Amino acid sequence: MGRLALLLLLASVLRGAEDRLAAIHALLVPMRTAPIADARGATPALTNVKHQLRDWVEFHLSALHWKDTRWTPNPSVLQERLNEELSQADLFCPQKATCVQNPLGYLDRVVLEIQSGFLVVRTAIGVQTCGTDDSAYIYKWADDRWQRIWQSEQNNYEEKTYFPQRLVDVKISPTDWRPESDHTEHLIVTTGVLPWCSSVWQPVYYRVWQTKSTYPDPRLQLDASEQADIAAPIHARANQKDVFIEFQIIADDAMRASELHHYVLENGKLHRTDPVALTPQSFVSFWLRHPWNEVSEWTAQTGRASMKSWHQQYKGTNSEFTSPTRHCTLHSDLWQVATDPSVDPQPTVHYFLIRARIPFRFTMVAASDRPWPDCTEDDPAIDNAPDLFSN
Repeated sequence: MGRLALLLLLASVLRGAEDRLAAIHALLVPMRTAPIADARGATPALTNVKHQLRDWVEFHLSALHWKDTRWTPNPSVLQERLNEELSQADLFCPQKATCVQNPLGYLDRVVLEIQSGFLVVRTAIGVQTCGTDDSAYIYKWADDRWQRIWQSEQNNYEEKTYFPQRLVDVKISPTDWRPESDHTEHLIVTTGVLPWCSSVWQPVYYRVWQTKSTYPDPRLQLDASEQADIAAPIHARANQKDVFIEFQIIADDAMRASELHHYVLENGKLHRTDPVALTPQSFVSFWLRHPWNEVSEWTAQTGRASMKSWHQQYKGTNSEFTSPTRHCTLHSDLWQVATDPSVDPQPTVHYFLIRARIPFRFTMVAASDRPWPDCTEDDPAIDNAPDLFSN
């Protein structure tokens, strides 16, 4: 191909990219004056916008290469270039405008992030009554180009099935490069929240996919949500065979409590396992909040019937505890947790006997209205939860 032909081809491609922005603008502008509607104003036209925006970003990804032991340009530099173009194309909500509370018809910023050699792209489109509908895409570098291997979009706009989310995290597990391993096998975890501006108590969504050479498409392994404090930190981490998710929920007694989920992949399926808590106190809170069919697995078989009665009587309550937790001197693996009577209309202290084993494996052993006579050794250190997401 001659130099002139190459320049003409490049100019044509650039015009195509500009035309795509113009097409997005033409789709979004009529939405800016739309009356408040079901599904927060979202319609199938948003899917067209999402795909036009995704394709426009993918065109620009061709500029991102691995050169001299680093990505050139830096992904954050490319990210700012893209956002500047979107801003110049009148696709962002102007500052101090009424669209801050009703951003339907506008885009939000594009986010680029490199994770273990993969490129994670996040895009966002405004919806009515504040917030955005976020989408995410993951790309791998192969055959001298970025190839999309996964995507997450909300494209069902029926009122009762449309769940837009503001993404908090998108994580992909590193590649297992051992010769005998499937190099395409990964776990991908996303966390997101229902975008809202009048209350912080909204659903937290958490989803996990598995990619594998024998799967034609990524397989959704987990799709769940829980009412939580969306203003509090929400964490996620993906490893080759397991994922961790943590957020803050509200117990029935109106106290915040940490909700820790650890899922392990076995025989092609995810199942929840330890740790479910990091301290004896948070374990008692977990045991009381969750249904018996879930927590029975974390209850000692001896006396399980009586513990079921305790669970039914106090389910969801007792998230406040007296400190410190006490070690039981006659049994090296037992600790006593006492509830704080100040949160109970009838001030009665309840005591729970917990078996704690390394690493963070807790079992509910017994409960009583009286303390155990050998549980007298204050152990404040065991109440100090480590930070699983500090690195």
